[in-house]
Amino acid sequence: MQTLATSAPSCPHPSCATDDWKPVHEQILTIGRGLASHERELCWWLARAVQVGVHQACGFASLHEYTDRFVGLNRRQTEERLRVGRTLSRLPAMDEAFGGGDITWSKVRELSRIATPDTERDWLTWSQGRTSRQVEHAVATRRKGDRPTDPGDDSKLKHRLSFEASAETIAVFRALEQTVKRDLGPSADDDSVLLEIARRGLGGPAEGQASYQIAVTRCDRCGTEGIDAAGRYHPITRDVSDMARCDAQLLGHVDAGPHVGDGEQRPHVGDGEQRPHVGDGEQRPHVGDGEQRPHVGDGKQRPQMSASRQRARQTIPPRIRRQVLRRHGSRCAVPGCNNHRFLDLHHSEPLEDGGTHDPEKLLPLCGAHHRATHRFQLVIEGTASGGFQFFHADGTAYGNAIDPRELAAATEVAGRLHDMGMTLRRSHALAGLAKSHVTDPTDAEALLEEALRQTHLPDD
Repeated sequence: MQTLATSAPSCPHPSCATDDWKPVHEQILTIGRGLASHERELCWWLARAVQVGVHQACGFASLHEYTDRFVGLNRRQTEERLRVGRTLSRLPAMDEAFGGGDITWSKVRELSRIATPDTERDWLTWSQGRTSRQVEHAVATRRKGDRPTDPGDDSKLKHRLSFEASAETIAVFRALEQTVKRDLGPSADDDSVLLEIARRGLGGPAEGQASYQIAVTRCDRCGTEGIDAAGRYHPITRDVSDMARCDAQLLGHVDAGPHVGDGEQRPHVGDGEQRPHVGDGEQRPHVGDGEQRPHVGDGKQRPQMSASRQRARQTIPPRIRRQVLRRHGSRCAVPGCNNHRFLDLHHSEPLEDGGTHDPEKLLPLCGAHHRATHRFQLVIEGTASGGFQFFHADGTAYGNAIDPRELAAATEVAGRLHDMGMTLRRSHALAGLAKSHVTDPTDAEALLEEALRQTHLPDD
């Protein structure tokens, strides 16, 4: 029997010359600082490339094609670096830390979304010792100009969906996506399209019934509203809860204790006084379509909930719902929208402003346009007999040419005024009035300051 001895060839890399972990660690840190410094340089030079038209001089159709071929960046990666490159010129402390390798690209990418010259040092200090994921979560729950000590809003979190699909499946999905986009209109974003697909997949409501088939729970004690899904409690934004209050099925009061097992306090529902629904004199109880059941499957104790002995009822009586839908041919009332699936009824005089379920002031909207009204992006006025009028947030007639920067500023200001406790109508009125009194209607801060000066404007 022969024994064959072998030996691995010696590795020329210096890291293989020692078994000591310390120089390996130091080398990785050095490379990491170098990567950050190079990313910072790339951000700066890409911003400069746009200014001088490098891609055009090289004969390429776009900067995205140029960076794909020479740097290996896809469109999204290129856009992110361009944004950061332009932002760093206004954030000197972050730019210096980035260039020196003291902060990674993944953290700069997120912090540059909300940091300002006044807050950048606070965010740099806070991010030390925290993971990129922690930074991403903190940024996603705050507004530009907020500090790390300001409370976050988890309802602002966005979730990413990822699937692996065959060619046939993706082809069918793309066809479905295009069909839904044709119904919703070209301005529909990914979230609106996916929401509409999900609603259609769940099946439509019976005639006279609200289309919402998810359970939204409101806490009497703190006003928190959320949805239980996939074993987790998800806080929801005001626009979603306002959509549900406009047109939903009311199940009654739900008794529940705090959530046990994950160390988090579940909003307590059922021990406080039921708050009235503003404007219609009705109670604002549990919104949804089914009986609450204990959650099983994740090892956590879900509080037992029992609805009060009260018949489920529609926010809007079925008779009125049928009357309004037939008047509009069971289609979304927004001009140019052909969507006729999963229509909600919307109050042109908001309930919080004293509106009622008067059919004259009710109109059907698809999910995308209904959400737009509660996001302060679409304003609807008028009555059925006199005709409904539709406007963008800046007062421009719906469908007319708009200035996207003015529109974004007006939308932000109306939302912020509403957050301060002003009614929906008053928020839009003040934002519109302020536009005619400022030099730059794209400056949201100037618009807000002027709107607050005009608070003597009476409600219409």
